[in-house]
Amino acid sequence: MRLTRLVPLYAVLLLALAAVGVVNQARFGHEARLIERKVQLFEEITELRAGAAVVRGPLAVGAWARTRGMVSTPEVEQTRHVAPLAPPQIAAPPTGLEMRTVWR
Repeated sequence: MRLTRLVPLYAVLLLALAAVGVVNQARFGHEARLIERKVQLFEEITELRAGAAVVRGPLAVGAWARTRGMVSTPEVEQTRHVAPLAPPQIAAPPTGLEMRTVWR
């Protein structure tokens, strides 16, 4: 007698579990499509960056500068920075501690 009362509850729970499974499979398919789209977008970004490097990359900028008569400076020691004013002089703060090192 008690078992006959549990059969409708079992059927309802079984249907609820089936509904949860259907929703889960739909979400799983959606996630798989999103991951596939992400891979496609990464490949597209890679192709677009390669195309942009031809126009805006360092080699393209160097070629543009050379065609306009600019000279590259490969070594920093050969360049000189010109500032409008001399840099400010910062005085060392006075200290009361003195240290001497003697090498023998």
